[in-house]
Amino acid sequence: MGAVEAWVLYGTLLLRLGSAICVVLPDVYWNMSNNIFSGGGYYLSPNPYDMVTVYCPYYERGTSDLVEYNVLYEVDEDGYNRCDAERGRPLLRCDRPYGIAPNFEALKLTILFQEYSPSPYGLEFKPGRDYYYISTSTGEYGGLNATVGGNCVNGMKMKLSICCKSNADWSESSDTNNEISKETAIPRPDYDFSRTSSAPSWLTGRAVSLTASIFTVALAWALTRL
Repeated sequence: MGAVEAWVLYGTLLLRLGSAICVVLPDVYWNMSNNIFSGGGYYLSPNPYDMVTVYCPYYERGTSDLVEYNVLYEVDEDGYNRCDAERGRPLLRCDRPYGIAPNFEALKLTILFQEYSPSPYGLEFKPGRDYYYISTSTGEYGGLNATVGGNCVNGMKMKLSICCKSNADWSESSDTNNEISKETAIPRPDYDFSRTSSAPSWLTGRAVSLTASIFTVALAWALTRL
């Protein structure tokens, strides 16, 4: 391969890997005191490769009143509408309200909206499709494993519409969707989650994916060897 062809390939890869730019979306706090569920459910329209973290209810050690327990299920549209998780897939079990030892941090689930997962158990999201999540727990420990009704009836559900059916649609709607997400994702007011682990500050805006960086560095090194 000549130098000209190599630089053309390099430029092409940069353009294609540019689609791997992601946005770290506002965290979702999965508890009934979060106002995002007060309207009958939470709606989010992420772009491919965006990320969001869902946090379980978390309380200071020693708190005994109003401790909340939930299980987050992925369900189909019918299960979402009927608040039925019997055929759902449990993704996050919120059964440790005081966190996980040794640091006692909140239980959480970080979701990367990727079309293909390297893990057979990973989540995959196709552009242009909808995905549904509910919690049918009652909030009490004894009702943690309930699979019908529960908090879902009171609006504890989330619908994700993955943008978009085409790259053009994705590009045009990117900024609008992210502004809507930032305005509607409201953290629970009764606990300061700044003490729990979260994404570093340099990830709160747009960040190039690790894969893109590795490919870029590797290709740049190869070009120096020509």
